Amino acid sequence: MTNSNSFYGCFKFIIMKCGITNRRKIIAGTILMSVFLLLNNKVSAQIYSDSSNKYKVYAEPYLMFTSMSGTTAIGNLPPTFICIPASKVFSYLKIGGMLYAEVHNDKLAFTSDLFYANLKQDASTKNNIISGTADLKQFLWELEGLYCLTPWLEAGVGARINSITSGVNIVYNPPLGGASKPGSAQRTNTWVDPLIVTRLKTVIHDRWLLQLRADIGGFGIGSQFAWQLQPDIFYRASKLLQVGVGYRTISMNYYNNKSGSDYFLYDMQEYGPQIRIGFNF
Repeated sequence: MTNSNSFYGCFKFIIMKCGITNRRKIIAGTILMSVFLLLNNKVSAQIYSDSSNKYKVYAEPYLMFTSMSGTTAIGNLPPTFICIPASKVFSYLKIGGMLYAEVHNDKLAFTSDLFYANLKQDASTKNNIISGTADLKQFLWELEGLYCLTPWLEAGVGARINSITSGVNIVYNPPLGGASKPGSAQRTNTWVDPLIVTRLKTVIHDRWLLQLRADIGGFGIGSQFAWQLQPDIFYRASKLLQVGVGYRTISMNYYNNKSGSDYFLYDMQEYGPQIRIGFNF
């Protein structure tokens, strides 16, 4: 058995043992597989190769089965904890759309990633909240430029535009005591996170592409800190079409440094598996 086949067997064993709900072990196993294959990058890549300076276009609609976990706070109302498991995302999702696009040649890549979701969930009973609902509208747009340092490593910079509308309609117990009271508020905040980006990739037997993308950002300019990790595996069915699956985790911690009714907090982590369909032009 080859080293690659042995590693595939180990990776499959890890996934079966940890279960789909343990996202940390899944991410760790995927990264381990990525590192192993990148260190054993001795395969041909004819169908994925791009040895000219001619720019090519890649478009990829995708679907992310998003789980969410974190806290949002508006004004003087108590912070509202949100937890949406991936298995119930379609129960809470009102509308969503996701589209990735890239223009690249053998040295440079310019990417765009659009993500929109409108979600509604029952509010958690933490922080003296008795009952209520929380609404989230998310618009994320990532724009990045990458330079190819080696055949398997790209690095660059970018920006993520975040526009978050958070609304809560709750009944809660005041922190100083007294009768429960209703409260509702809605705020939209837009900010930009600068990003430092890396992308690792390798091709296996001309048809399979393994890719690992990571970024960090915010740095107090937008979010206090933001990070993202995204391993993907693609199969190139033809010159035009490729399909893939992956996993994505994106985290951001933002607050607007205001007080009173203008205060806004969005400390959230989103994660879940993805299905991606790409078209090469």
